[in-house]
Amino acid sequence: MGRKSVDPRTLAVTAVMAAVVFVLTSLVHVPTPARGYIHLGDTGVFFAAFAFGPWIGAVAGGVGTLLADVVGGFPLWAPFSLLIHGLQGWVVGWMSRRWSGVPGLILSAVVGGAIVVIGYLVAGLFLAGAGAALGELPMNVLQVVGGAVVAIPLFMAVRQAYPPMMRFGIRK
Repeated sequence: MGRKSVDPRTLAVTAVMAAVVFVLTSLVHVPTPARGYIHLGDTGVFFAAFAFGPWIGAVAGGVGTLLADVVGGFPLWAPFSLLIHGLQGWVVGWMSRRWSGVPGLILSAVVGGAIVVIGYLVAGLFLAGAGAALGELPMNVLQVVGGAVVAIPLFMAVRQAYPPMMRFGIRK
């Protein structure tokens, strides 16, 4: 049984996208009632998943937001961010590869956004209580809608300007 090695370009793209998600999550974050924050990181998660597929989307989303929570003073949220944004990235990447065009991008963003909203509702119930978790719902919806509204046209523009981008990523 041979051991498969990771393509260095795939590793580099994954690291860069995780860093982009980290920066977008850390750069501007607005505090919310449940002691969390809304941020621009979903733009990076959506873009990474659209451009490079489910595995890079998952690692970039999960690791980028986890690091932002740890560095930004929200370590209790970090494991939830890893799971929620990792799942968001994987599902969005998988769905956007199955359904092409703008409708596929929108559908995958809606499902990925629902994962984030529901995931943070559940996490908020554990970490902040029902009142604060329910108070976060509109902010989380705003965050994922804003991320999708920026990421979809950005992805389409970059794909048109640099079609070889679609060769990167793990295809399985």
